[in-house]
Amino acid sequence: MHNSPWWWLFAALGALFWYAVMLPAMPTAKHRALVSLGPPLTLVPLAAYSLKAGEPLTGLLPVYCALVASVPVGILGHGKRLRAVLSDPDVPYDEATGPWTLQAACAMALFVGLAAYYVSR
Repeated sequence: MHNSPWWWLFAALGALFWYAVMLPAMPTAKHRALVSLGPPLTLVPLAAYSLKAGEPLTGLLPVYCALVASVPVGILGHGKRLRAVLSDPDVPYDEATGPWTLQAACAMALFVGLAAYYVSR
């Protein structure tokens, strides 16, 4: 299953999950535009590694799925609060942290760790 074409479906579903969770949590069109770049830009370094290493990109899609799914999982349940913090101009962007930051970090560590284990087997 490492190089299965099913991973392309999982990657597409992961990107849809990203958009379904992340876009409604963004307060402005500028935020939504920046957040919408997440899934395509996540694929760029993986594609570059795939080309350089001569390995099929399909083998790295589990890592892509983990990266793309972990951030939205981090803000599940916090979308309204995140939207409120980001829409407040008095709060600097780099200080707009909350429980979603820890939740996203934990999800990323878990998902990427599992993906790395899966890919390396």
